[in-house]
Amino acid sequence: MRWWQRVLAVLAIGILMLAGYAFDSVRNLDVEQLDDDLYVLFGAGGNVAVLNTDEGTVIVDTMTLQYQGERIKKRASELTGKPVIAVINTHYHLDHTHGNPGFDQGTRVISTVRTLHHLKETDSEYFSGAAAGLLPNETFEHERRLTFGNKTLRLVSPGRGHTDGDLVVIFEQEKVIHMGDLLFNQHYPNIDLEAGGTVREWAATLDTALALSFDRVIPGHGAVTDREGIKQFQRFMTQLSDIGAASVVNSTSLEETIQSTDLTEDAGYQQIYLIVPTGLTREFVLRRAWEEANSAIEVRP
Repeated sequence: MRWWQRVLAVLAIGILMLAGYAFDSVRNLDVEQLDDDLYVLFGAGGNVAVLNTDEGTVIVDTMTLQYQGERIKKRASELTGKPVIAVINTHYHLDHTHGNPGFDQGTRVISTVRTLHHLKETDSEYFSGAAAGLLPNETFEHERRLTFGNKTLRLVSPGRGHTDGDLVVIFEQEKVIHMGDLLFNQHYPNIDLEAGGTVREWAATLDTALALSFDRVIPGHGAVTDREGIKQFQRFMTQLSDIGAASVVNSTSLEETIQSTDLTEDAGYQQIYLIVPTGLTREFVLRRAWEEANSAIEVRP
């Protein structure tokens, strides 16, 4: 075998291994049971909650691909023994919504008004044809209480942070809150300034969430945690906001801000991998703090 044939063979094996890894990543769903009727699914995308109710199964978020949505629907029905009757989207990003078309036409899909707005503005090509039927078909602005037989869910939009339209879901009987991407547990967050997200207001939004009634916490990404997990992330966001504000007062450049040593609450934080690196790093969050503080971004209407 000539040298170039050996190189091609190695490359071919590498591509096949990567393809196999990618397929396993989107196929696998790890399950954690939090209560008799409440489960969390972990995979290549945002964390998914599965609630068993007298009326059927309720899903919070649907990961990144239609195929994953189909897998979530199947796995959830296996866990509960009931079909999916409602999907809740915590916000518009594809790793929480692009599984929607994997669910049945006519399924209730619930979000905030702003989440539906962003989906229509930025994702109309994906949500076209039959997939358009799995866009949110019930929306609200501030708060909505939903009852499914023996279960009550409280949906609250606590304020700006990750975007301007995130909601959290309180499972009242289980005393569990799904924070969506208002909480990245031990991971660097996406700060979607273009969609009305904000470093500056995020900590105050978390105060609103902390005033709600719950014990355990499902983050948008990372392991299940508790109130202290939210408070630690809040300290991180507060430091990040202070660094952004100081860059204005001291006329600190973007390059200098990215090198800041004042951010210490991110010890142990990692970037998220969705098959490939997402780019959500320490440099990214410091850049976003500087961009907001120095009005260096353009917010979409």
